[in-house]
Amino acid sequence: MVQEMCAGSHADMPRNGGGRSFRLGMVSLLALCAPLAAPLAAAQQPAGPSGAEPMQALDEIVVTGTRISGFTAPTPLTSVGAVEMQDRGVSTVSDLLRDVPQLKVNQNIGKSSEPIGASNADLRGLGTQRTLVLMNGNRVGATDPAGTIDTNIVPVALIRNVEIVTGGASAAYGSDAVAGVVNFVLDKTFQGAKADISYGVTDYGDFRRPKASVAVGHGFLDGKLHATLAADFLHNSGQTSQAERPWGRNRTVQLTNAAYTPTNGQPRLLIVENGVFSQMTPGGVVGLQGGRNTLAQSLAAQLGFAPGTGVQFGPNGQPLPFEYGTNVGGTYMQGGNGYQVIDGGNLLPEIERKSGYGRVSFEVSDDITLFADMLYSEVQAESDLAANPDTGTLTIRNDNAFLDGSVRAAMASLGLTSIPFGRINLEDGNSIFQTTTKARRWSFGAEGILAGNWTWSATGQITRNTYDQAALNNRIAQRWTYGIDSVINPATGQPICRVLLNNPNPTAARDPYGDIRGCIPINPFGAGSITQQAQAYYHGTSTTFAEMRQEVYAANISGSPFTTWAGPVSVAAGAEYRTEKTVQTSDANSAASRWRSINAQPFSGKYHVKEGYAEVVVPLADGAAFANKLDLNGAARYTDYSTSGTVWAWKIGGNYEPVADVRFRGTLSRDIRAPNNYELFSRGNQVINQIIDPRTNIGRQTTQITGGNPDLLPEKADTYSVGVVYQPGWLSGFRASFDYYNIKVKDAISVISAQDIVNFCFRGQSVFCSGVTQTNDIITRVNIIPFNANSQKVAGQDLEMEYNFPLEMAGADGDMRLRLLVNHADKLATTANGVTNDYVGLAGISPPPQGVPEWRVNLNVSYSFDDWKLGVGYRYISGGKIDTRFNRTVLDIADNRIDGINYFDANIAWDATANVTIYGSVENLTNEAPPITPNGIVQPTIANSPFFDNRGRFWVIGARARF
Repeated sequence: MVQEMCAGSHADMPRNGGGRSFRLGMVSLLALCAPLAAPLAAAQQPAGPSGAEPMQALDEIVVTGTRISGFTAPTPLTSVGAVEMQDRGVSTVSDLLRDVPQLKVNQNIGKSSEPIGASNADLRGLGTQRTLVLMNGNRVGATDPAGTIDTNIVPVALIRNVEIVTGGASAAYGSDAVAGVVNFVLDKTFQGAKADISYGVTDYGDFRRPKASVAVGHGFLDGKLHATLAADFLHNSGQTSQAERPWGRNRTVQLTNAAYTPTNGQPRLLIVENGVFSQMTPGGVVGLQGGRNTLAQSLAAQLGFAPGTGVQFGPNGQPLPFEYGTNVGGTYMQGGNGYQVIDGGNLLPEIERKSGYGRVSFEVSDDITLFADMLYSEVQAESDLAANPDTGTLTIRNDNAFLDGSVRAAMASLGLTSIPFGRINLEDGNSIFQTTTKARRWSFGAEGILAGNWTWSATGQITRNTYDQAALNNRIAQRWTYGIDSVINPATGQPICRVLLNNPNPTAARDPYGDIRGCIPINPFGAGSITQQAQAYYHGTSTTFAEMRQEVYAANISGSPFTTWAGPVSVAAGAEYRTEKTVQTSDANSAASRWRSINAQPFSGKYHVKEGYAEVVVPLADGAAFANKLDLNGAARYTDYSTSGTVWAWKIGGNYEPVADVRFRGTLSRDIRAPNNYELFSRGNQVINQIIDPRTNIGRQTTQITGGNPDLLPEKADTYSVGVVYQPGWLSGFRASFDYYNIKVKDAISVISAQDIVNFCFRGQSVFCSGVTQTNDIITRVNIIPFNANSQKVAGQDLEMEYNFPLEMAGADGDMRLRLLVNHADKLATTANGVTNDYVGLAGISPPPQGVPEWRVNLNVSYSFDDWKLGVGYRYISGGKIDTRFNRTVLDIADNRIDGINYFDANIAWDATANVTIYGSVENLTNEAPPITPNGIVQPTIANSPFFDNRGRFWVIGARARF
């Protein structure tokens, strides 16, 4: 909830243990808000919801976004708490955060170049790198070499609430808090024991999700010593067949319009059903030449096939007619008798999560507490993509050892020495991608009270995260090329690799990997024609391993040095030293870029950061005639990066209450993001995706390589927000807030998309042509590096309303809770190379870019009575465009619109005993289908948007107990 620092959804806020009334400090940033919160807590506090912890007076609140205790910060804050988790029966962080309109949780469902199954938080659509993730106020270390954070590592069993600062917060927390902060608050003083077990499944019987969690906590030595332990287990079976859904059975693809010309008014791109490969079959097919099928048709005519057909290869390599459909593109066409793997496109990956957390604290005296905790999390994910493809990119010579004699004769009649050839190599099996992410995090420190009202803390944190990826059923490209090019050995009359015949005794220098010496001829003609011996020659597994090390040491002090006519002036100050190191290794073939896909390059990068900050709150009025309350808040942070020098972040804001019921708030800040190790030092990340050649309007699967740039500098963002909070004394339990936000990022660390690089190159901007590699006028590779050249702007409004009140219904006394969250996005614009694109309303073709809906609405209503709790949820996501860049002059598509979707959820809980609750929930009650927005890969995902549900109606039943 967008809330005051010392007000809000108090049922979700943690409470202290051992009688302590503070937990301020660099790590947890707890506030002395009890005096301010008590009246609101009393007004809003409902009876304990079914299955939830009993409501009690609030005496400790985690505060995110300020270092000052007892202060109502001017920065908007949204909170999602344990009550919401229990009501909905959620088991993952991504499920929990789905209902926050300002936030999207990006989950990779199967792109081989990205961490499979990772759920990354992204505020305002500015990208995951610009959202700072904290746990108990501590910065969370990267979980993959690209520097992003998989929120799956957070131990769900102890999440007390999640606080989301929906605006810049670098002055308080440092780099990355450009769009805001997501802080996972764990229950550090949990007392007793609790367990939760549940099972979820879709209407279709897939995506099965068993989950269990347990936590215990106890105080010893009269509460001076406290220990907490928790463990989680979850397994999502995933779903890698979109054809299991009615909306996914139409083989929908995006392809180029064969009728398009720059002057005829036709769209360049189409989204059509019944898509099949235009240049691939399991047995092989003669490919397109120059993007056209004229060569294949001429060859078919020589073989006596019907006019207009091409040539494919059936059992034993026998040539057969290949019927073309319409709109024949480089990868797909509509109709015809080509093969397809669209049905097996991914919905969700398989994920298994195990985590454990332990914490111990000891009160040395009334003024000093020592603490230490440890987190271990292991997340395993698996997904698949189509078997190794060749979209017409192979060359078959007329003397190929396995080529049917009739085809050889037809080639001779046409004067052809070679033909293009395509094949989907089902013998290889699906490409399987497995990742294991391990997070190990230790923190320790001390905190206490100095003389008077001053508090202090000193903390340390050590993180050792590892990322391990294996790509099974990969292919060594050079060996595949050598094996395909076979001839008859005149000495034996048997097939032999041409390269081996020409180089019977290659030197080690010429053949360092044994590609020539061990070459096995490959027969590509006919389904199942590739032998196991040949597969053993070119087939294998590529691997990547990375370790991300982070260490943070900090000291913090806060208090009030003096008091003015309006109240005490509060200050906080502190210093921090942080190191970040990433070391990535890979197998030898990857390091030499020999695999068809992935080819992760080894790299090592390290930097350190020294920071100091100060914050002050100055009250200017309290109970005055012109202002019930008026205060100003200012903060500044000086940061010195070993890689890019010094930079300042600052914030100034204030609160003005003309009367007790109304508070106006506003902030202005300069926020920063420094480049991470991957952006600075990486040596190349490979992805294969469709690139449309603007000269021919033909799309082909093309290798794209993104590397680092050591000359990158920190980004700078200017943010301002203004808003009003209304909490009427005459309507107990009601609260509303409205805020406007505007963020402008300068010198944004960005990459120009591979498609834009190609477009710019062939439109006369030759500086981009150095990144484009061609073979025979066909684009085969695009190189990309990040740079400080873009600017980004976001703007919009947030609305929140909450009302808690008692309600008698059907003779039962109960409590009703209503909560409304609304986000309206005005702008999400990126300017690159002088061209500005606004991505508000962009729905699906990704990446890049990824946009945000114009409107997101979330309404939750719950009613508690006796031993029961009932809840209903409503979500609305507005429609928009498949791609906001598409128009009639640059990138055009026939039908660029998608419709908005209304979702309904429901939940129920029953207290079977005083300690045991049985609960159930259903999400997407009406089983709404997602918008159809296929991407351009070989096995396209039909529904791409991270905002819409592609799982379908999902049922959960479970039980939880607390003692």
